[in-house]
Amino acid sequence: MDRSGALIEVPTPGPATGRTLDVTQFGADPDPDSNDDAAAIRAALDAAKPGDEVMLPAGTYDLRSTDPADESANIVLRSGVDLRGEGQERTVLLTSLDGEDDSRVIRGSGVHDVIVADFTITSRHEGPLGDNPEDSDAGGGPMYGIYLGAHKGQASSRVLVENLGIRRFERHGISVKASREVTLSGNYVSEATAVGPGGQGYGIAIEGSADQHDPEAANDSRHNVVMGNTFDGRHLRHAILLQFPTHNNLVAENTIVGSFLDAIDLHGEGEYLNEIRDNTVIGGQRAGIALGNSGGSKNKHDASGPGNWVHSNDLIGNRQGVLVILGTPDTLIEDNRITAGEESKAGIEVRNAPATVLHGNHITGGTDGFWAIRLSEDRSADGRGKGIPTGVRIEWNVIRQAANGIRIDAGKELKLVENVVDGIDGVKLMVVDGIDVSQ
Repeated sequence: MDRSGALIEVPTPGPATGRTLDVTQFGADPDPDSNDDAAAIRAALDAAKPGDEVMLPAGTYDLRSTDPADESANIVLRSGVDLRGEGQERTVLLTSLDGEDDSRVIRGSGVHDVIVADFTITSRHEGPLGDNPEDSDAGGGPMYGIYLGAHKGQASSRVLVENLGIRRFERHGISVKASREVTLSGNYVSEATAVGPGGQGYGIAIEGSADQHDPEAANDSRHNVVMGNTFDGRHLRHAILLQFPTHNNLVAENTIVGSFLDAIDLHGEGEYLNEIRDNTVIGGQRAGIALGNSGGSKNKHDASGPGNWVHSNDLIGNRQGVLVILGTPDTLIEDNRITAGEESKAGIEVRNAPATVLHGNHITGGTDGFWAIRLSEDRSADGRGKGIPTGVRIEWNVIRQAANGIRIDAGKELKLVENVVDGIDGVKLMVVDGIDVSQ
C-alpha cells in the first residue's frame, strides 16, 4: 500500500528483449578452481546494452578480482542489463573476498530495470559459521552478497532479485539501502560467518538512511517487496530486518526456521506503515516478529514507527510470537496463528506500545510459564523507551488449549473485548491490582 492506504502494484522489470551474452564467450571458465572469471563477467556486462541479458551457464565461476573502478565489488550491475544463471543449484559464483571492509560480490548503485536471478553466491571462507551473537570478532567472506543502494542521492529502483542462493557472507546476504521498488523473491539465505553485534548475520536487510526522513526524497526507502524467500536461521542473527525510516514495504510468504535473535525485526529506527503477512517462522530463539529494538552501537535503537500491520502469520515455537516494545505506536496485530513450544514465553507480548491493537489472533500451546497474551512494563534500553502499555485493545482473540491465557502486569486505558479463552491449563486472566481494564 502507499501512504494513503491505497493498493499499489510494485513494478518489476520485464524479461530481456535484446541479446543474450554468454560469459564463456568473453573468457569465463565454468570449471571450478579456474583462473579469475570476474573480469570476463565484467567484460560481458560492459558489452551489453539496455535490454540485453548476460548469461552464466552452469558451472562454478571463480571471482578473484574486483572492478577496476570499485575495489570493494567483484561485479557492478548496469541499468537495463540482466544477470542470470542456469539455476540456483547449477550456477555458482565463488568469491575470494574475505573480510574486506564493505566488500560486495555484486553491487548496484542507482541502477534501474535489472533482473538478477538463478545462481548461488558463496565464498572461499572455510572458517566456522556464526554461532555467538555476543562475538564481535567472528567473520569472513564478503560483507554483502548483493548490495543495492543509491548513487548521488538517486535510489535504485525496479530491480528483481529472484531464485538466488546466498551463503558464507558476514553482514547481509542481500542489502537494499535507500532504494525502492526492489523485489526479492524465491531466494535461499543461510550460513552467515558471524552473528555478532553491529550488523552481522542479517539474511535480508531493507534500510532507509538514518538522516533521511523526507518521503518525497529521491533516495526515500519504500515499496520494496520481500516475498517467498527461505531462510535457514541456524547461522543468522536476524532473517529479515527493516531499519531506519523505511516505509510501505511488504514482507510476505517467507519461511524462516530458527534465528539467534528476532527473526523478522523492525529494528527500532522509525520504520513505519510496513505490512508483514503470511510468513511462517519456526523455532526462533527470540521473537518470531519484533517491533522496536534495544540494541545499537553507532545508532541507538528504540521504537519502530507507527502504522505497521502484522497479520496472518504462522508463528510456531518461538520465544515470543510477536513482541512490541520501547514506544512503538499504533501497531495492528491481527489474525496471526501462534503455536507455542516448550521454550516459548508469550504468544504476543506488548510493553510500551501506545495504541496497539490485538485482533482475531489464535494462540495455543506452551508449558507452565507461557502466557498467550502478556502486557508488561518496558524498563527501557539505557533510558530509551521506558513506559507501560497505554491504550491497548485486546479484542476477538481466540486462546485455546494454552498453558495460560491473558496476563496484565502494567498498563492504563486498556480494553478487553469478546476474547475466547478455553481449555486453559493454568490461569485464564490475571490482572495486577490497581490496573483499570474495561471489558
